[in-house]
Amino acid sequence: MIKKFKLPNGTQDHLPSDCFSRRNVEGRLLDCFRFYGYQEIESPILERYELFDSGVGKVELSKLFKVTDIDGDLLILRPDITMPISRIVCTKLQGVQKLCYLGKSFSAIENEGKLREFTQAGVEIMGMDGIDTDIEVIMLAIKSMLAVGLDDFQIEIGNVGFFKGLLDAYDVEEEDRDILINSIESKNGIKLYSLKNVDKDMLDLLSRIPMLFGGVEILEEAKGMCLNSQMSEAVKNLKGIYDGLKSLGYEKYVTFDMSIVGKMKYYSGMVMRGIIKNLGRPILSGGRYDGLCDAFGDHTPAVGFAIGIGYLTTALSNQDKLVHMPAVDVIVGYTPSNMREAEELVTAYRAKGVNAVCSFANDIESLKKVKAAMGACKGVFVTERGEEEV
Repeated sequence: MIKKFKLPNGTQDHLPSDCFSRRNVEGRLLDCFRFYGYQEIESPILERYELFDSGVGKVELSKLFKVTDIDGDLLILRPDITMPISRIVCTKLQGVQKLCYLGKSFSAIENEGKLREFTQAGVEIMGMDGIDTDIEVIMLAIKSMLAVGLDDFQIEIGNVGFFKGLLDAYDVEEEDRDILINSIESKNGIKLYSLKNVDKDMLDLLSRIPMLFGGVEILEEAKGMCLNSQMSEAVKNLKGIYDGLKSLGYEKYVTFDMSIVGKMKYYSGMVMRGIIKNLGRPILSGGRYDGLCDAFGDHTPAVGFAIGIGYLTTALSNQDKLVHMPAVDVIVGYTPSNMREAEELVTAYRAKGVNAVCSFANDIESLKKVKAAMGACKGVFVTERGEEEV
């Protein structure tokens, strides 16, 4: 007999009340996605390692859960869902695609309490570029938060072209770029000056980027820092996005942060993340990734975002907006010959808005035990003689 059993690090069980709340959130998100024309898609949890070992979608092997197939092929548990969707679109679908998903992803590395198995819901627009598509995806991110009941949140927006344009202006070597990306993302300006053989003027400009966050007014300061057309186009894109969201009435949910450079290397333009007070990490992230499908020999512009279901339910709970499992008002048991009558009684209760359930309890004592276990307010036992309250 197992006396003590520990879950693997970075995993968790979900009890009935938690599952109820999560399914409610997931259902609202999918309803919101479908309302705006996004069709659901599903990919396998297992993928071939080669999918994440080439092009801009490359992921370090140490970060992946690995499984050896019976024929010796190396398989992995998918670390995200965007790359598999890109595979599907490039090999099995044609034309513009507006897709949504709900599924699990995995990370072999447990980082600052982050789960290694986590559920994500998200959308991808494949085959469309342009600022209107960026605006649509950000609008949908805002709509998604409102659909589940959140109202105190911000969508922070940046554009990786601003940062990449600065690095290109100074011909920064590829091996130094990852260090600079991590420094900017973590807003660690001091770390920048520990680098050797890097232009001091560039470091001075880079050190200003983490301070470029706030309302639309910071775009003017960013505009004054531009050294080439790539940086200028990035700022222009962000201003256009703001104007579009303002025309829709959603500007109050938007702020800007030029230090969002996207740790996933496949981002190519606008990037965003959803921020909630007292949560400690983004609830949502995404952006434009026009080069990801190039690995399949098909240049397909794309943009999307993913929402962490666990973080979302935590945020809703913190704001007292989480929908909890309702108490059972009435539980109905029955003798074997009266199952139909019991089911009809439950249906009649539910038609009146009473949360009633059927129980396979074929005697009164069994029904009493089930009633106590479920915390039901009332029990009704159905026999040939009629209904008896328990």
